[in-house]
Amino acid sequence: VILSVFSVATFAQKPVLTNKEDSLKYGYWTRTTQLGANASGSLFSSNWQGGGVNNIVLGGIFGNKADFIKGKGVWTNDVQIQVGTLTNYYSDLPKETRKNLDRLFAESKYSKKINPKLNYFAGVNLLSQLLKGYDFGNTKRPIISNLFAPAFLSEGIGLEYKPSKFLILSLGGATLRQTFVLNDVVFENTKKAGTNKDGVKTFYSYGVEQGKKTLFEAGFQGVAAYDKNITPKFNLKGRLQAFYAYAPVSKPVDFNFTLIGAYKLNLKIIDLPVVYRERTYAETNISRFSHGFILFRMMLFAIAKIKCW
Repeated sequence: VILSVFSVATFAQKPVLTNKEDSLKYGYWTRTTQLGANASGSLFSSNWQGGGVNNIVLGGIFGNKADFIKGKGVWTNDVQIQVGTLTNYYSDLPKETRKNLDRLFAESKYSKKINPKLNYFAGVNLLSQLLKGYDFGNTKRPIISNLFAPAFLSEGIGLEYKPSKFLILSLGGATLRQTFVLNDVVFENTKKAGTNKDGVKTFYSYGVEQGKKTLFEAGFQGVAAYDKNITPKFNLKGRLQAFYAYAPVSKPVDFNFTLIGAYKLNLKIIDLPVVYRERTYAETNISRFSHGFILFRMMLFAIAKIKCW
C-alpha cells in the first residue's frame, strides 16, 4: 500500500515547463481581468436658462477571461458584467433613477485548430441582465426586465475563422437556444397576443408562451468578436451575435451588439466641466472676454498638470 501511494504521488507531480513545446504538451493558463468604475454629474444653477436637469451617472465594468491552451486546443472561459445608472433630480418632481447599462454575459468554449486560421468549436454562452428595468414611457413604471427575465442560453458547434489575432468569426450551424422568462410580473407587463402552433390564441413574452418559463429553439448562430489593445493602455472589445431560428415562434432573427472600451490610468482624474453661456434676461456680472480669458488660462494650466502615464 505504501509503495502504491508513493507511486501515485510521484506520478501526480507537476511537470517543469522549460519551453513552449513543454507548455503546449502539458497545457497552461492565461488570464486577463478588467475592472472599472466611473462617476459623473451635472449641476445647474437656478439662474441657468439653457435647460437641463441635475443628474448623477454611476457605472461599473468587470471582465475576466481565462484560456487553457494545450496542443492545438484552447478552452476559453469569459465573464463580463456591465452596470450603469442615471439619476435625475427634478426641481418640481421626485428624483428618478433608471439604468442606462445592464449586461451579464458568460461563455465557455473549446476550439481546436484545423489550420492556422480555421478551428472547429463547441461552446455555450449566457446573456441576461442583473437589475430591474422599467417602462418610463408608462406613468405606472411597470417592470419589463429583470434577472433571467429574459435570459438567453445557447449551445452550439461549428467553425471558427480567425483572420487576425484580435478578430474571430464563429458560424454555428447546429445551435440550440433557450429563452427564459422566470419572472411572472415581467411576463404580465410585456406579454403580447398571439397564436400557438395548435392554432390556439395565447400570449407571448420574449417568445415564451404563457404558462411556460422557457422557449426551446434550434437555429444558426453567427458571432463576430473583436478584442484588441489599440494602444498599450487602451483596450477595445466588441461582440456582434446573431441567431436565426429554423422554426421561429416569434421573430426569426435576433441581434445583440456590445462594445466596451477600457483605458488604464495611473492618476485619478476628476472631470469638472465648466460651461458658460450668456443669460437670456436681466444683466450679467460676468465679462465674456476678460473672465472667459481667465477660464481659458485655468484650463491650460490644468491640462499641463494632468499626466496619464
